[in-house]
Amino acid sequence: MKRNKYIPLFFWSEIKFIFKEKENYGDLLSKYLVEKISGREVKWVHPKKQPWYKWDKSHYLAIGSILPHATKNSIVWGSGIIDREHHVAKADFRAVRGPRTREFLQQLGYDCPPVYGDPALLLPEYFNPQVEKEYKLGIIPHYHDYKKAVELFEDNPDIRVIDLMCMDVEEVTRQIMSCERTLSSSLHGLIVSHAYRIPSLWIEFSDKIFGDGIKYPDYLESVGLSVYEPPFIKESLTTEEWISMFEKYPVLPEKKKVKALQQGLMEACPFLPE
Repeated sequence: MKRNKYIPLFFWSEIKFIFKEKENYGDLLSKYLVEKISGREVKWVHPKKQPWYKWDKSHYLAIGSILPHATKNSIVWGSGIIDREHHVAKADFRAVRGPRTREFLQQLGYDCPPVYGDPALLLPEYFNPQVEKEYKLGIIPHYHDYKKAVELFEDNPDIRVIDLMCMDVEEVTRQIMSCERTLSSSLHGLIVSHAYRIPSLWIEFSDKIFGDGIKYPDYLESVGLSVYEPPFIKESLTTEEWISMFEKYPVLPEKKKVKALQQGLMEACPFLPE
């Protein structure tokens, strides 16, 4: 791709598609990290709605379960699928979130290298402040689950419920870092916790999350964790109950495994500064 002063990037935007006032943290991470890594400003583009007269329609897809939006002009770095029933076009696949995404693409007859990792795993390389641990547990609900999580846990002074609808990646990241452990129904709550070496467990509050659930095992397998059925949270938990959950499930990938994924992602990164 010709080097421009900006990076043409697609990420899911709650503001552009749903007309909300804020973005989802995981989606906003894509813009944040691509700008940090490339040293250039991101320009949001829609892969399927670029001007017909535009000569170079090449663009990037990074963080997110956004592969159904890819086109032949997409350069994919770390994206994943969200539902195995959705069609994905052939694109330039440099890295994907996990082995289940790659397997899906190979079944379609596409070339896809065995380079895995959600780019959010790279966040500590670009933002790593000293943050005091203020809470024993963080609850990181998918934004569909936020009200439910607040109802169940807001009265517990040892627990922080984190709102992922934001415009400030760094502030939400600090909130995650302020917790000793996290329970997350958000995929990127789980990933960012692991990136900062915070034990984190995938949980569910509802069945409202879009897709067939493939994104969670896709990620877990990428970091070498056993796939498990997430605990379904219907009511508030005692300290003993949530501590026992961390003893029962795999909650932190090996550091060397994460480092290997980080290295592979950087080696495959298509927009590193020259």
